[in-house]
Amino acid sequence: MVDSLVPECDFSPQFPGKLVTFALQEYPDGPLGKPVTTSTVAFVPNALPPDIDWNSIRLQFFNLYSDTIAVLGKLNGLHKRIGNAAGLLRTLWMREAKLSSAIEDIQTTAEELVLAGAGRRLGVRENSQESWNYVKALEHGVQSELPWSVRVIRKMHQLLLTDVRGNEHGPGELRSRGVFIGDRSRGVKAARFVPMPAGDDLVNALSDLEQFVNKSHPNIPRLFVIALTHYQFETLHPFSDGNGRIGRVLISRSLVKEGLLEHPVVYMSAYINRYKQEYFDLLLNISRHGGQYWATWMEFILNAIRTQALDAIWRSERLISLREQYHEQLKQDNSPSRLFQVIDNLFSMPAINVSEVVQQSGVTKPTAINDIQRLERLGVLTEYTGKERDRDWVAREIIHVIEQEGPEE
Repeated sequence: MVDSLVPECDFSPQFPGKLVTFALQEYPDGPLGKPVTTSTVAFVPNALPPDIDWNSIRLQFFNLYSDTIAVLGKLNGLHKRIGNAAGLLRTLWMREAKLSSAIEDIQTTAEELVLAGAGRRLGVRENSQESWNYVKALEHGVQSELPWSVRVIRKMHQLLLTDVRGNEHGPGELRSRGVFIGDRSRGVKAARFVPMPAGDDLVNALSDLEQFVNKSHPNIPRLFVIALTHYQFETLHPFSDGNGRIGRVLISRSLVKEGLLEHPVVYMSAYINRYKQEYFDLLLNISRHGGQYWATWMEFILNAIRTQALDAIWRSERLISLREQYHEQLKQDNSPSRLFQVIDNLFSMPAINVSEVVQQSGVTKPTAINDIQRLERLGVLTEYTGKERDRDWVAREIIHVIEQEGPEE
């Protein structure tokens, strides 16, 4: 027996890992304060895959799995029928950035997030820039030709935390010390979970995870591989900060890289936020008990992906309908053809100013001003600064799609 702050009795005999004792340094007064060393016990997960009856799980969730794959197929079909789907659907990336940040108590509005992404300063808080970094991390992850790898993940983490409040947590660097999950003010003695210590063992565990993801698993369906990968990543907790956001964005990346989605538009944050306690309890119960909780976890992830794919269909249809509405307004107004592209660009970035219209359309400044005034008159754009000079406009109907509650919410 070990003298543990995480009692061994909390773990079933067949839990999927081992417990290790180590000295963890806490910083009660923040990262610049004097450290206090506490002996604690951390959980080290076994390498994937777990030793469970995959035939039984496939049968148990056959209908749910098939339905989830069918919904993903319907979403792909919807996107194939429209031009410039990637640009149109970037709005959904912004929604995920907002919701994923909210899980970490990083609050922003959709409009602030858009303005941060457009490089504006007026009316933008640091929280909004931190949320926009999530979009940059996702964009890099999806566009990278590299397979699932620590290299890709570290770059995504660097993009997530650079130039924001998490900068002191080493953007792009694996953590160099022990951490715990729980109320920081109460310390490690009240920790809900203590991930494995930093160092070579953590590096090796990540290498094992990388090999698992990139290896073929004929007996394990692809969505279950994604579910296992997410559990393992969150349990290893490789960074000092930002693990939850990186873990969630990796699900979206994996759906694309596994060939299940054409575009990264199915996101977990809304679902996880809605069932936050169940999500955290499941992660913990897998570590403590394994067994039946693996199956419960698979069901949770299938339901999450299916629900969010339906939400993505619902939002995609609204974006498509809105673009068609704007195009029709331009036709009826006998607008110049160049404005159709300006409209389409607004779905990728629903904020614009005169200089950006000049750059996009290759027109003079007076013509760009007239074009913006036309779009303002048609109700597409709204000026938000209230200034006489250096004015900016946003497409609030597009932004509304980011914040609007869906049918499942």
